[in-house]
Amino acid sequence: MIAGPTALPGARGSGWDRPMSVLDPADPAVEHRVLLADGSPVDIRSLDRRDGPALLRLHRDLPEHDRWLRFATLSPHALDTYALDAAASGTVWGAFLGAELVGAVQVAPDAACPEDAEVAVTVGHRVQAHGVGTALLERAVHESVRRGVRRWTAEVLTENTAMRRVFTDLGLPVAREADGPSLHVVITLPDPEDPAAAAAFARATLARAAHAARAGLGPVLRPRSIAVVGAGRRPGSVGRAVLDAVLAGGFTGRVHVVHPHAARVAGVPTVASVDLLPDAPDLAILATPPAALPALVAACGERGVRAVLVITSGLAAAGVDGAVLEAVHRHGMRLVGPNCLGLVDTAPDVRLDATFAPGAAPAGSVGVVTQSGGVAIAVLEALRGLGLGVSTLVSVGDRYDVSSNDLLAWWSEDADTRVAVLHVESFGNPRAFSRLARRVSARIPVLAVRAASSEVGARAAASHTAASATPAVRRDALYRQAGVQPVDDLGELAGALAVLSWSAPAAGDRVAVLGNAGGTNVLAADACAAAGLRVPALAPATRSRLDALLPSTAATGGPVDTTATADAATFAACLDVLREAPEVDAVLTVACPTALGDPGTGLGAALARPPGRDVPVVAVALDQRARVAPLLDADGTPRAAVFADPADAARALAHLVRRGADVARDPGRPLPADEHPVDLATARTVVAGVLDAHPGGRWLEPDECAALLQAAGLDLVPARVVRTVDEAVAVARAIDGPVALKVVAEGVLHKSEQGGVALALRGDVAVRAAATGFVAAFGEAWRGFVVQPMAPPGVEMLVGVAGDPDFGALVTAGVGGTGTDVADRRWHRLVPMTTTDLAELLDELPLRRGIAARLVERERLGTVVARVARLAELLPQIAEMDLNPVVCTPDACRLVDARVRVAPVGLDRGA
Repeated sequence: MIAGPTALPGARGSGWDRPMSVLDPADPAVEHRVLLADGSPVDIRSLDRRDGPALLRLHRDLPEHDRWLRFATLSPHALDTYALDAAASGTVWGAFLGAELVGAVQVAPDAACPEDAEVAVTVGHRVQAHGVGTALLERAVHESVRRGVRRWTAEVLTENTAMRRVFTDLGLPVAREADGPSLHVVITLPDPEDPAAAAAFARATLARAAHAARAGLGPVLRPRSIAVVGAGRRPGSVGRAVLDAVLAGGFTGRVHVVHPHAARVAGVPTVASVDLLPDAPDLAILATPPAALPALVAACGERGVRAVLVITSGLAAAGVDGAVLEAVHRHGMRLVGPNCLGLVDTAPDVRLDATFAPGAAPAGSVGVVTQSGGVAIAVLEALRGLGLGVSTLVSVGDRYDVSSNDLLAWWSEDADTRVAVLHVESFGNPRAFSRLARRVSARIPVLAVRAASSEVGARAAASHTAASATPAVRRDALYRQAGVQPVDDLGELAGALAVLSWSAPAAGDRVAVLGNAGGTNVLAADACAAAGLRVPALAPATRSRLDALLPSTAATGGPVDTTATADAATFAACLDVLREAPEVDAVLTVACPTALGDPGTGLGAALARPPGRDVPVVAVALDQRARVAPLLDADGTPRAAVFADPADAARALAHLVRRGADVARDPGRPLPADEHPVDLATARTVVAGVLDAHPGGRWLEPDECAALLQAAGLDLVPARVVRTVDEAVAVARAIDGPVALKVVAEGVLHKSEQGGVALALRGDVAVRAAATGFVAAFGEAWRGFVVQPMAPPGVEMLVGVAGDPDFGALVTAGVGGTGTDVADRRWHRLVPMTTTDLAELLDELPLRRGIAARLVERERLGTVVARVARLAELLPQIAEMDLNPVVCTPDACRLVDARVRVAPVGLDRGA
């Protein structure tokens, strides 16, 4: 895989876990681990002068034909000079397999046109066709965009079909022009101001990365042989418990045990050390004291082990974590853990249970990844109680390498997994998580157990927006946009798993409640409302059919009360009617056994009959002891979930509704750049000017805010900043109508709250009195005034941004003005936003009732939100932004006040 000019020119974790955007990775000099097409990890970093000998060796070791493809000559002149100069140029990135440089890409800028650069790729012969060139080019795309390059050119010999294919498959527009024996190739890079182009490249990159991650988990989840190190001769140790589980589970591959003294452990012959293993296992399971791990992991790598599962905890405390990671990286292995419960794959051709959980892991179709071993055990117990089981389970523990993102990639193509469960305490790479979760949730439901999040950092924020941008809010926004359904506790998780495993998604949120007791029907209806579901009145045609089945004392308007005299057959017939009703999306039944019988006994048979419409049913049996159980038909097949409590049933039914909405949801398209243009050059100039003078960042002055917002097409109500009382009076006199006077004072951000705003001032006397009062009130902190014409009265909204280098910026919208903190009603989305994200955010805002319905023009407010989102996406130095209030009237949305803080996160940290 060779491409280039025709003449010689003069961390921890896998790639999933680094904070990386679609277009810009972090510091280009920092080493990043990525996975090749076959799942093998390589480390990519920028080269410097010290790497010159390695780069020279890479080119010298090429076979003659490869060298011809690279340089179009069998005897390239000045190869030594080229290698040393290129390594020192800052334009070359290398791929390292352990300590060996196996590939390099150079992007040489065109001195005459900085937006153009020539790209050249070299990959060592023995690792060609493994994806090294593609990985290097993807990194080069990120770096080129970061540096302002818009086009690549390359000279590729016509016979170099491999390189031509790599360029074509990169996911970027490619133009070719024949030039004798070679092709002149022009590749258009993603424009950071064009979200559609960035998204197209991201999709291609994600598909390749997901495939690579799945391949990389092959030796972890589908090993052909394993070795257990740390299993004692007698039961009682963690290592022995894991070995016993492996043997009891019937692992289909070869099992080796390493023990320095015993001849056999648990009936398995042993070897004294890893280097004596008769063959190189795919997976080594390590349960030894921390001090032994660095040498042990290194020995596994030297023996050819492809992955290690480290059960041991306390590596950081013992000071061995760095040495373990170094050994893993040096030998190109994958690492699960440390400090974890283990892993499970119940596929019939694998049957690997390598955990120390109590009892055998039940086989099934639920994929599980957790950071907590305790949560993993609880999930296994819940599944066992429901008669469900796992397809794969991985306890990632301290997550040094394999993470939830790797498992999402695995499940995206795993037909054996039909529901996924996540317990994620922290996100190494939230953006990658979001893209992968979207990919998985398009195929199967994805549930996430919410972990606790600290609110302390957000409470310390100065702006209203940043104060509401808590870790929990960011996490929930991430889940929502990725199609992940959060659950708050293990009980809710069990209910959600039950309904998602045994029922079809609901087409909407209209729920019919069917029961034989009025009081419990009311409880069920209230529980539905609390879960965000509707219990509407039934249509006359449906009521007529129910009336024909029930006594005159029954209630058929909704909820349906069959009365206590209804037998099981009548109750089931009523269920059939409701499932066929076009105004019903789901049914919740509440069966209360009486001395006359239990009307719920016929539900299993009713659900076994093919329905006219696929309307899901969730049942409640008030005499049931189990919190949730399967509702079985005569053949013992689960047909629905049955709960003991109506509240649990309603919460579970809400997950079916959410799943139906996710399946039907159009993900939308990136916010159109032509509809919401941003003058990025001007915006960057404003921010760069501030950060040059204040490297730590600061709040923008009013004129700086106005310039930045104007670059995004957002105009504040015209304002003048003045420094004296007389100037304030003069400016106000020139304004036709009443004015607003606002103080400019050191450390004063929320002017209204601190008495720094005077409204509807008329005449010199009123303006002078207010200005003089501000000077006296704010003392030494006073710096000047802002004078504005009064905006027409309207509905006051807030639109803001809270930046984050890992999650990306969080856009907030909600009630604004002086009611911001009183109402505390805000809704959030992460950038980059799509058209669907924007529409859903506007749907959530309280705009459909009262005065807002008359005064707020939805499309105009949406334009403000979209332009703010685009600005935040393109300019990650925006740490905090409050547009408050945005005064909405039928003809305009006017920005009355703005506060923006910028911080030096760097353009390379953005989305």
